[in-house]
Amino acid sequence: MKILTKDDIKFEKSATGVLNCKLKDGTVHEHLHCITLFPLTLPEQFISVIKEIDQEIEEIGIMTGLEGFDEVQKQLVRRAMDERYFVPEILDISKLKTKQVIRGHGFDEWEITTDRGKKIMYLFNPRENMSVNNAGVIILTDIEKNRYKISNLEKLPEGARAIIEGITM
Repeated sequence: MKILTKDDIKFEKSATGVLNCKLKDGTVHEHLHCITLFPLTLPEQFISVIKEIDQEIEEIGIMTGLEGFDEVQKQLVRRAMDERYFVPEILDISKLKTKQVIRGHGFDEWEITTDRGKKIMYLFNPRENMSVNNAGVIILTDIEKNRYKISNLEKLPEGARAIIEGITM
């Protein structure tokens, strides 16, 4: 495993929007992806820089964090990770309805506001599709396997907090 520091790697976007890098030894790598190894608990630490060639993955190295990188470099890495990990943040829950389908089996319809806009998501049994990680981040997985997160329950409006707390109690 090769550890990459700010002095070892320089990222750039190609004219077509592809992430590339140049290493300290002059080696150029194209069509890169940045994958955080702990996306929910340590999103900006332990970032693997990889490239995919014909479905084969080659790891260029791992950055232990973004400290010391300039803002342009940090933004290139963050955008690359955002493209890979799409987990909207729930900012509010405006409505929750239970819909019965057959003999007591149904699903819940949630009207939510996320950091990417308003959305309606559907959950079968929220207790089974909600998890809390060691950092206290709540992850909800809808019936289409999309994930949504609540990073800080205390920042939700009171009504939304009451919905989540009612499920977890």
